[in-house]
Amino acid sequence: MTTASSAPADLLLEIAAHLSRSDVLNLCLTSKSLFSSVAGPALYHSVVLLTAAQCTSTLAMLKRRKDIARHVQELVIRPSRSNDPMVLDSRAASVAVAEIAASRSLDALSKFTWWDDEMAFHEEMWLALRMCCPRLKYLSTSIGSYFPSSSHLFNFTDLHGFSVFLAPGFYQNNTELLLDDERPGTKKLWDMLFKRCPNLKELVIEGYSSFPSDAGCLVDGRWPRLQKLALGDVSVSWEPVAAPGKSAFVNFLEAHTELQSLSLSRHNVDPAQLNSLEMDALKLTSFSGTLAQLQALSRSYSSLKSLTFRDPVWSRDVTTMTISSILQQLTSLNNLNITFMLHSPYDSSSILRALISSCPHLQHLTLSCIRKPSFQIESLAKALPAFRRLRTLTLTLVSAGDLSLAAAGTCIARALPRLHFFQLTFVPPSYPHALPRRPLYPFPRSEKASGSFTLMPDAHGLPTALRVRETETTVWPYGFGATRRVRRYTLDIRPPGAVGKIPTGVRGVLGILLESSTAGAEMRMFALSSMLVVFAAAFLLKG
Repeated sequence: MTTASSAPADLLLEIAAHLSRSDVLNLCLTSKSLFSSVAGPALYHSVVLLTAAQCTSTLAMLKRRKDIARHVQELVIRPSRSNDPMVLDSRAASVAVAEIAASRSLDALSKFTWWDDEMAFHEEMWLALRMCCPRLKYLSTSIGSYFPSSSHLFNFTDLHGFSVFLAPGFYQNNTELLLDDERPGTKKLWDMLFKRCPNLKELVIEGYSSFPSDAGCLVDGRWPRLQKLALGDVSVSWEPVAAPGKSAFVNFLEAHTELQSLSLSRHNVDPAQLNSLEMDALKLTSFSGTLAQLQALSRSYSSLKSLTFRDPVWSRDVTTMTISSILQQLTSLNNLNITFMLHSPYDSSSILRALISSCPHLQHLTLSCIRKPSFQIESLAKALPAFRRLRTLTLTLVSAGDLSLAAAGTCIARALPRLHFFQLTFVPPSYPHALPRRPLYPFPRSEKASGSFTLMPDAHGLPTALRVRETETTVWPYGFGATRRVRRYTLDIRPPGAVGKIPTGVRGVLGILLESSTAGAEMRMFALSSMLVVFAAAFLLKG
């Protein structure tokens, strides 16, 4: 008799690719042979570790089990500070990474992410990764207030992707550090990117600040295979708009004809300079930036498939019409991420109508409406089916208080049974300026409530249940901090009366008694009549 354990490994991996992570784990626990065949490639392809305890225990296990460690292709480390100021979690995490890298157990590792914005660089970790992980081609790290003048991080060669996130501490202490490429620290960074990484495909320099740092050296780089460029709040062009000829950043963009994904902030370049781009210079499929920058890139409209508005858009009538006219020209668009700042609760209906008429073929929609209460959930759920191809949905709203998070999720799931996954977040009203703290506010307040909903269909593809992960953040008064509560549960979203949902016994009778329907009214009348008959019989017997 043929068993699952005797099936070919490639067939088992193909089956595991269509299962959720929890289902894959349950499959692996059925037998040792299945665990050895499926667990490594399916469960340990990407490893994300969020604390030093996870790092030390998981990486120690991988160091012992090289048969599993050889399947790790992506490793993400995000250590946090311990409550004890004498214990640095990042130090323990970096030591664990250095040890497993030095043991040469991570021979398949191709992507590594280190996120620890305010801690000093750990040189032994970068050295071990560079020397003992020959397939490592994608690096991602964060830089805080400390910027090393010399680090093994800047000694890598032939990287295909490099990503750096400039934390708030960097902007506070190193505002002009990227200005001069002759400084020791930044010189080594630019030398690595310019001279030793000619095959770079992805470059990300992210960060958020009202006062951008200078990264003008970027325009001197040339990478023929560059496909993705993401720039945060850094300035790469200080040239005046009225200057003759093209700006250095425009020449940089025109030199990279393979560029497919471009992300800009309002600090990078003036939109007027982008108008000088050649007609066929860029064939972007993904763009993130401001509305003015998007208008300047009109020559790439036909190829854009993904669009993200980096800054919130004010919901004035003119702005809504402008966005609607632009979206109508994006014939290939299937992914949209946009945030609206509402002037009044009545703006939301016009926004939704504009999106439906402009891009009805969206497959992925991320919509945020903040500052004022927006949609009634039930009316929103009735309008969303107009997006006939929608598969994933992310909504962030100021709740009108009509439904709870679970009830709102059920309403959306019943209206859009084609969805695979959606997220719903309720936030408090936001203001253009931060409000002062009120330490004597006597009541706890909900800061944010969000839920992740996964639809679970039956054999016919119809949704029968919702798998929910609900998170709520509560801020306590008098400076007692905030608490975060996470709940996981499953909701039955089948309509009343569905097969298998009708309860029996006492619960069934009580359900009919409380039901607001004709059957419920008749049941309550029958119960009242029965009670009157019982009382009359008891009175006669007593008399």
